[in-house]
Amino acid sequence: MSTVKIDFVPHFGAFVIETLTLGMYGESRNAIREYVQNCRDSLLQAIDDKLITADQARIDVEMDADHNGLTIRDNGHGIRVENAAKVLASIGASNKDYRRNAGFRGIGRLAGIVFCDRLIFRTKSKGQKQFTEVVIRADELREKLSPEETYAKDAAQTLAECVDATLQDDADADAHYFEVRLEGFHNPPAECLDVELMRTFLGQVAPLPYAAEFPFAGEIEAAALKAGVPVESVHLFIKDGDAAAVELFKPYGSDVAVKRTRTPISVSFEASPTGKWFGWLGRKRVSGAIKEKHAGIRVRVRNIQIDDTKIIRDIFAESRLTSNARTSWGRFAEWYVGEIFVDPQAAIPNARRDGFEENQSWSTMRDELDLQVATPLGKLAYRTSKADKLSPANLTAAMDALEAIVDQLEVDANPTMERLETPLFTASDLRSRLASAKGLYEGDEAAQLDALAVRLAAVQLRLEALVALAPAHSCDEEIGLAIEEMAQHILRELRDRLGPQDWLQARSVIANVTGVKPK
Repeated sequence: MSTVKIDFVPHFGAFVIETLTLGMYGESRNAIREYVQNCRDSLLQAIDDKLITADQARIDVEMDADHNGLTIRDNGHGIRVENAAKVLASIGASNKDYRRNAGFRGIGRLAGIVFCDRLIFRTKSKGQKQFTEVVIRADELREKLSPEETYAKDAAQTLAECVDATLQDDADADAHYFEVRLEGFHNPPAECLDVELMRTFLGQVAPLPYAAEFPFAGEIEAAALKAGVPVESVHLFIKDGDAAAVELFKPYGSDVAVKRTRTPISVSFEASPTGKWFGWLGRKRVSGAIKEKHAGIRVRVRNIQIDDTKIIRDIFAESRLTSNARTSWGRFAEWYVGEIFVDPQAAIPNARRDGFEENQSWSTMRDELDLQVATPLGKLAYRTSKADKLSPANLTAAMDALEAIVDQLEVDANPTMERLETPLFTASDLRSRLASAKGLYEGDEAAQLDALAVRLAAVQLRLEALVALAPAHSCDEEIGLAIEEMAQHILRELRDRLGPQDWLQARSVIANVTGVKPK
């Protein structure tokens, strides 16, 4: 028996482009984050090379006055004319190092083709007299990649047919920049049409500095540096049409909105015992979720946000360190603000930047975040929530509301069991809450609870009198409807799960027992 080797050349079809661009990012607005991320890498390299200082480095995001275009520009190295066209028309061919650069896969630069008609790159290096312009006709490329088309050409040829590259003269030989322009929007994200939404989005995801009004900025930066995970930031300015450019900062302040008021926060620090991350955690004394766009604890690599707050929220809701279910704890993640800065050598963001590559390093880091962040903060929020529910002030408010309902029922003088159902349940709930609160307080607060117990006893007597006045009520109709609803639900489930013969037998049995036939 002989074996013959077959020579072949792998073929990458055009739909690879669709997978790596249109299909890569869950939300189209994340293309903006990708471009800002690339700007950040370029600027930090330029600072290291002494081309510019940290104060000179900047990213400019300019929204067209008619909100039909967007330009993002940095004053980093740019790309030399000898390489620019080749680099900008390549996919997945980056030579960046993930340990140093926020972007390193070489796929983010084409993310914008999903929502513009023309994706334009312009770039120039210092000392050169020309700049490179690469224009991708995104509308044409999207048409070629439509699932309705039977397009057989390979990925490289398809992209080449939709790209034009030119060299153009630049009078300023000292200029250096990289610019991406999204021109002619096609179903753009809302952020491209509203400057306030754009400010909010960039304020959360971009590698911004803290505002001067944030009183904990210096402490956080010093502690992060000591932990070996420094907070690296760049200046970012946003301009809306003809308005002046405005610098953006992280949205944190000295207080947060909770319920109908603002309350101050305090900050504590946590650091990985294995050196993988550093975090600051902002908490407040009152219970309840924070009503701010920046609520929650955000995970960052190179100060660029990974996902939104879902990573930490999922750890709040599901622990691998205990068998006790705590799904309801997920809501407690929004009771706090904070940031977790990850050492880029410790965990690798996945291609979509909505999480990390699943490996041992991330597994270890997740368990550390659970033990040091999610579990203690979840327990604190749970205790605070329970204590708030049992506080004399809240119990008094609940009692006042119950008495008002009973007063109205007595005035109306026509009680029905349907109207009495809610106050009866409320009275029962109040009785349980008062019993739970009894051992938590002393002195005046304990006396206040005793007075509430007396008031509740009086209300219960009044409710019993109203029940006696209510007309007799038959529950037969409600019971019949409930039986039919449950039987129909069971029938639907059985029909989906059983084979034809078993389904016929089950249907017959249920019909004989309940009198209900499938609809």
